[in-house]
Amino acid sequence: MSVINEPILLLVDDDPENLNILNQTLAGHGFKILIANQGKQAIHIINQITPDLMLLDAIMPDFSGFETCKAVKQIQPDLPVIFMTGLSETEHIVAGFDAGGVDYLVKPINHQELLARIKVHLSNAQITKKTKAALDQTGQYLMALDNNGHIIWQTTYAKKLFTSLTTKERQLITIWLSDKETDHSIAIQHDESLFHLTLIERQINNQNLIKITTKNLKTQKQTLKNKLKITRREADVLYWVAQGKTDWEISKILSISDRTVNKHLQQIYRKLNVNNRTAASSQALSIMQNF
Repeated sequence: MSVINEPILLLVDDDPENLNILNQTLAGHGFKILIANQGKQAIHIINQITPDLMLLDAIMPDFSGFETCKAVKQIQPDLPVIFMTGLSETEHIVAGFDAGGVDYLVKPINHQELLARIKVHLSNAQITKKTKAALDQTGQYLMALDNNGHIIWQTTYAKKLFTSLTTKERQLITIWLSDKETDHSIAIQHDESLFHLTLIERQINNQNLIKITTKNLKTQKQTLKNKLKITRREADVLYWVAQGKTDWEISKILSISDRTVNKHLQQIYRKLNVNNRTAASSQALSIMQNF
């Protein structure tokens, strides 16, 4: 079997003899091999290095292979995991796939069969990687989350956006997804960015397909300030007025009083030569759509 660019395989098994045999077999076919003899050690490795595929024993002390797989998928959702175990009952096979495994081999392992399956899953993973990269390049920042807000899969840029969110911000997304009558989208302010998450589709198997777009608030507000000749604080207020926020909501976002928000609005109306927030919002949105 010819292997290009020496893919990295992580072998996880509490039996040293099994690890030694697999190591010799797979290294002889051009793979780079990483070894862990327990689940928590494997998780530590994956936090440091991204392997191309993991071979995982299901039955290990302290932290089972099923638990390990679930934890690994939180770190590297796209990592292919092949279970290797002496458990052959249907319930165990189902548990392996439910945990996130892509394949399930019953010991004793036929090495030729194992090599063939590794090749298939590495190829599939590469296709998935290229597809997600293509989506990122076209601005399609997509991800799938379950109803608890756990990542099922994501494109590279979507991962960067999502992992930058705080625990509290992720909790807001979980609450949003758990509501079956939820709005089509949710906006979350994070530092100087505004993230818009749009629910594209609720899929089978508890998957929610989501598109993420982001806007730089600092740039948007600076544009309003420069184009409309208003102050920085007036630009802050006008931005949120254009997002449909009430005076009370704006006061909470900007940590100022309702009365101060209203004073800024009056100055905005005067400078823009308008009489109400609808007209002011219209001007603001027209400018921001072009930036």
